[in-house]
Amino acid sequence: MSKNLLKSIKKITEEAGTNSITIFTNHLKIDGNIFLPEGRCEECHDDFITLENALVCRLSDYCTCNGDDCKCNDYVCFKYDWLNIAIDEIVAYSIVQ
Repeated sequence: MSKNLLKSIKKITEEAGTNSITIFTNHLKIDGNIFLPEGRCEECHDDFITLENALVCRLSDYCTCNGDDCKCNDYVCFKYDWLNIAIDEIVAYSIVQ
């Protein structure tokens, strides 16, 4: 992924009216809310995407239950108030409504 990724994501989130995202790396699924600095040190974030309220899950341990109250992933997922993700490690992402 290129350094223009953050600009692309910012445009998509503005059009979608949400800042929720799911990011996939080779080994992780990460859900959270994108933190956009809005004029404060935007150049500091060229190589990273910063998420608030991030939930990080290992893909190899991810379960496949289908119920609305599925909780089987709780033991393999970790929550962070803030998380920086290297843009070079991102394989895919989706803006979530």
